Amino acid sequence: MDATGVRAAAQTYLDACYESDVGKFREVFNEAAHVYGHIGEGALNDMPIDAFAKFVEAGAPPGYKPDFPRQEEILAIDFTGEDTAVVRLKVRLGEIMFTDILSFIRIGGKWTIIAKLYSGEPA
Repeated sequence: MDATGVRAAAQTYLDACYESDVGKFREVFNEAAHVYGHIGEGALNDMPIDAFAKFVEAGAPPGYKPDFPRQEEILAIDFTGEDTAVVRLKVRLGEIMFTDILSFIRIGGKWTIIAKLYSGEPA
């Protein structure tokens, strides 16, 4: 199992979160990826990766401060096959603590996120 590759891809994702870097998001997300989730009691968000990228381009999440200290933790990496893995992590962006479940797939030797499920609560 390629834990090093999955961990590196997860770190690219975390860096993209803190930097609001659309280029890094596009690097780590598969072009067919979808993002699902909600914040607090909010409605379900269901976005293909292009819509998610536009959301990131439009601005950072409410409460985000570029100088806010990084707070992140990879909680678990589970392999579901040689080329599939699930990563559960926490990342704080501004005043929101997100719990993300990222489904990774390796195609052509590259790990990318094929699905993201998130929930967010006030930090």
